[in-house]
Amino acid sequence: MSGYVKFKNQQILVVGATGGLGGAIARHLMREGASLIVSGRNEPKLDALSQELGAVALPVDLTDSAGRAQLADTIGTVDGVVYAAGVAPVAPVRYLKEADAEACLNVNTTVPLLLIRDLLKTKKLKAGASIVWLSSVASSRGTAGYAAYAASKAGLEASARCLALELAPKGMRVNCIAPGMIETNMAEIAAERISSEALAAHLTAYPLGAGQPEDVAAATSFLLSAASRWVTGVTLPVDGGFSI
Repeated sequence: MSGYVKFKNQQILVVGATGGLGGAIARHLMREGASLIVSGRNEPKLDALSQELGAVALPVDLTDSAGRAQLADTIGTVDGVVYAAGVAPVAPVRYLKEADAEACLNVNTTVPLLLIRDLLKTKKLKAGASIVWLSSVASSRGTAGYAAYAASKAGLEASARCLALELAPKGMRVNCIAPGMIETNMAEIAAERISSEALAAHLTAYPLGAGQPEDVAAATSFLLSAASRWVTGVTLPVDGGFSI
């Protein structure tokens, strides 16, 4: 349709916007007409991204209650929230550091839930708002070395299902996306810790090969938009057939 703008007059908050997936999602939504608020802890990268996209930048630490309160108090009402922040400690359990396990569960599972709590309390989510959390195929497939990460993402998906039921009476929706191997910095860091042979063997499990950040961005756009108005409480695999 000529002149159609998917997210016209809609404001969307993207948390973790300085990461590979978060940045791709923010750029995709900007091209589709969304007004963006981008958040992340890497202030130089966040400033550069906000200038590139004409977005409002909030360099706050959401693992801290004061940071979440600052974000909730600062932003106006939003039509959508994307939580793309995450950490992935890769280590066999016998070598897993307690601090890394705690940080993983906090950043990946607890913080997104508390952020939505704070946005609800301050009435910053519009009726009909859509919430999208980035999970991982690790939540449902065992992978050696990823116990903490897999647990954090499984917990995130369980929280999303419960939250979806709570928010349905308000017309709000909550969904997760579970990407497989995506060519981002996080995937590159993980690849550096395993042999090229092991990585090649892992990639054979993807019928369509490794994915690109844009693949996740397009799926996020769908779940944020009115096109998915009857979809809530689900986890959408974006994994090139890995989960088959």
